[in-house]
Amino acid sequence: MSRRERIIIYVPGMKPKPPIAVHQPALWRSLKEGVHRSDSTVAEELEGCEDCFQLISWTWRFYRTYYDFNLDKPGIDRIFRLEGPEEADVREAMAWHKKLAQLTYLFIDTFPFLTSLVANPNLKITLQETLRYFRNEHGIASRIRRMVIDSLTTAWNEDSRVLLIGHSLGSVIAYDALWELSRRLGNTNQVDLFLTMGSPLGLNFVRKRLLGAQYRGAMRYPGNIRRWKNLSAVGELTALDRTFADDFSEMVELGLVERIEDQVDLLNFFRGPDGLNVHKCYGYLINERVGAVIAEWWRSGNARQDAAVTSGAANGRRQ
Repeated sequence: MSRRERIIIYVPGMKPKPPIAVHQPALWRSLKEGVHRSDSTVAEELEGCEDCFQLISWTWRFYRTYYDFNLDKPGIDRIFRLEGPEEADVREAMAWHKKLAQLTYLFIDTFPFLTSLVANPNLKITLQETLRYFRNEHGIASRIRRMVIDSLTTAWNEDSRVLLIGHSLGSVIAYDALWELSRRLGNTNQVDLFLTMGSPLGLNFVRKRLLGAQYRGAMRYPGNIRRWKNLSAVGELTALDRTFADDFSEMVELGLVERIEDQVDLLNFFRGPDGLNVHKCYGYLINERVGAVIAEWWRSGNARQDAAVTSGAANGRRQ
């Protein structure tokens, strides 16, 4: 299977990001390392395949500023150096105050009129920026979704198998883009695998604002996802309601997706300027569990190609 027959489209989360010339290679390097930790054979196949990885670099349009990559470089170097989390990383991710914060914010998500009680400044910023996206101020959300739609359309026009990865708010953008493609634009192509990481899609605050939320039945959901895999790290304060198989079970019942699977016990160990950050994109991509999902998707393409070759040879013999 040629490299262009596989496309990995990555939609990053909120907050300013480095320029694409710096950000994309760093993400691709982290993804390859995560795959290597799971399947060295697939990792070898990824070498020299930079053109199959596409970053939807939307944050400049939203924030009009870039993030200094040098601030993250020591943390990235550390996760490459370590084979896994250190004891201090695990203790901090599982600390009681994080569990208390998770329960508090889930309670507020159930009773949204209590949102004013949120004390965590990072969570307040997250809520404000998520609302700005949903309000589509000055058409910004539409323009961002168009970037995803154009990338998917190009991939499908090339008859590519697509792995669509959404991190944090990027998973919401990706989901909305898929809904728009299938429900408004009538595009019947499918994403082979939708991989969400550190996603807030399970929150009531988010789900009631998604495109399609006003409908019932099949129209409520995208119709172009073959499989959906959701991954979340221990200690997450963005992906609070971390299981999607229950929240989106109607999609399976309606036959809109083959299955939705959750893995919510990842141990991420990226440390940045503010200490341990289990939500950071590099920490997710380098995680062996994420690498295993990507490697399995990649290998399934090889299996399909082998089956097609075998079938073609058999037909040739019969003729």
